[in-house]
Amino acid sequence: MAAATTLAIAPGVLGSERASAWRTRLPIFAGALILRLTAGALFFGSVDTINLITNSIALAQGKTVALPYFPTVNALIWLGGVLAAYTPLPFSLCMKLVPILFDSLLAVLIFDLVARTAPRVALRCGVLYALSPVALLIDSFHGQWDSIALFFLLLAFAVRAGESTKGREFLFGVVFSISLLVKPIALPFLLLFPRRKRETATSPWAALAGLLFAFSVAFTIYAACGYSMLDMSIGIISYSAKGVQVFGLPFAPVLAKLSIQSYRLAWVIPAIVTLAVLYHRRRVTATDAMLLFYLFTLATSGLSPQYLLWPIPLLLVSRRLRLAAAYNAIAMLFLLFYYMNPWASYFPFENLAMFAPLRGLGWLLPPAAFATRELLPWVHALGNVVFPACSSIIAWLVFRSHREPQSETGWSARTTAWYAAPAGAIGLTILLLRAGVSEQYVRVRVLEIWKALPAQYAMHVQSMSPSAIFVGDFGSFGLLNVVLLLALLTTVWCAAAATER
Repeated sequence: MAAATTLAIAPGVLGSERASAWRTRLPIFAGALILRLTAGALFFGSVDTINLITNSIALAQGKTVALPYFPTVNALIWLGGVLAAYTPLPFSLCMKLVPILFDSLLAVLIFDLVARTAPRVALRCGVLYALSPVALLIDSFHGQWDSIALFFLLLAFAVRAGESTKGREFLFGVVFSISLLVKPIALPFLLLFPRRKRETATSPWAALAGLLFAFSVAFTIYAACGYSMLDMSIGIISYSAKGVQVFGLPFAPVLAKLSIQSYRLAWVIPAIVTLAVLYHRRRVTATDAMLLFYLFTLATSGLSPQYLLWPIPLLLVSRRLRLAAAYNAIAMLFLLFYYMNPWASYFPFENLAMFAPLRGLGWLLPPAAFATRELLPWVHALGNVVFPACSSIIAWLVFRSHREPQSETGWSARTTAWYAAPAGAIGLTILLLRAGVSEQYVRVRVLEIWKALPAQYAMHVQSMSPSAIFVGDFGSFGLLNVVLLLALLTTVWCAAAATER
């Protein structure tokens, strides 16, 4: 009788709950989107933005572009070039639009994930990610794609939570594969695919079938576009072994002389195998296994700045807000120095371009004092010693604060469909545009826009082989320059997270 009564009242109750949830989701999404779009429109981006723009020109000319990822990103880069050609949006913003969209959706997804187990803090976690200064730097300033892969990674494990069915397991594999196809930073978590001990799986192969199905479709499309599956796979594996390394423990004093330090796989493979064993023995949850792996990677490997984003969604989903505050404080302290100091990366001055605002807003330019070579030892100390140590300590605290999985409400197919809909819409848009736009017009127009870019920004940025060249128009600076604004945002963010109750 109790069950029957529950069923009888459920539709009205659920309808009210859904309406209330959407009233919360929409402001989180809108706030995150407005903040990211504003920063993305005003500021140019790092050398990666230069590379994205030049790659969009190559793709508009019908060339294939070899990146150390699957060609999914190439399709999104091509879309950015088309948007730049046909809309008045800043070229750099067109390159960042898709990551900004999914990073804003990630804030809503974090709210939903936390709401299943701890409704009291769900809004706080969602808002914190919406206002995350690290996410803002990586997506809206730098112009990177990691937030898309993280979004589908978290969505995949949300799909899997609850009672196992063949459909749920298959969908988990499909969503997980989308994360890999965008950027394979979730590749180590294939070891988490089998269900854990005492978790009954309807079919142990359904998740793998979903993964293989999605990869088969994607690889067929890639091959039709002229990409070699063998060359692409070799490139991804080779890049994963070492990748781009600009700071981190391998560059620390004494350790810099040990060549094994620069080979990432020597450290991360034993780590993920150990964490997978702990996961299957029910010693850690899937969220904690992923969080610990990313923290361990940050603590021991040579890194690029975008990698610092990886732990933040997982810290919030696991409701470790005080640890998130500590992590963000150290990460932002390093990132602000790193992006401001032209000597910190491969090519002098390449990273300063991310703080190039439109010329009418030159008062946002950062202080020239941050760009002096004398600060480089401090940047090295923060990136090569302090940050790895911080990541190690946080990883240890996460491991010690192991939490048993809490009961979760079901994650419906409708919810998954809502979150997956933007990806489907973008894919359909690309297909329609491929059939309808003038490739000749796009080629001519994007080249015109590229040549006109230096006149639009308060910093002159250009890409020249073999180096990226930057010239800053350093003049008088407003009090509320971009570095001060980001520092204020970080202070408020960390205070809000650290006052967890």
